[in-house]
Amino acid sequence: MKRFIIILILTVLSISALYFYNNPPPRNYERFANKITANVAKKLKEEHDLHLVGIGGRMMYSVEMMSMRFDYYHQITLEEARKLLVIAIKEYLSAINSDEKIRPYLKEYPFTAKNVEIGIFILQSNGSKVPPDKIYYISNMDDILSYYIAKQNGFSTRTAICEESYEEALQLLGEPLP
Repeated sequence: MKRFIIILILTVLSISALYFYNNPPPRNYERFANKITANVAKKLKEEHDLHLVGIGGRMMYSVEMMSMRFDYYHQITLEEARKLLVIAIKEYLSAINSDEKIRPYLKEYPFTAKNVEIGIFILQSNGSKVPPDKIYYISNMDDILSYYIAKQNGFSTRTAICEESYEEALQLLGEPLP
């Protein structure tokens, strides 16, 4: 009986160890990053009608990159798309760089446009796809802002109508460089 109890205890401990190895509790910096992202998403929804649909990042050993994806229910021009994307990037960078709790965990400080990814799907007000040859997706990845239109056969074929660096977009909008 004593041997059975020891084997049972060892089995439970082994299973518990495997569970926590495969499902570690979130690190503090992940909680900090999620809080920052949630606050920025709330502000962007209230002020610019951006609806958060996804988050992500690279945070294995430190915070290397943070990302957000949105839906936006208004057709926009290239100029409006540029402005919206720059607003989202600036807001995210400001929140990250001003947060003292996450700062020690940032791989690079200050974070720049290459450390955040923003993606915005453009939809019609009823949630349907925008017409062909209208801007349907805008993004910032690795400090490159890209603006895409859908071709006639739908979203699977897209064409970048413009690509520029974050600094180039700021200059085109007449905003000061960081």
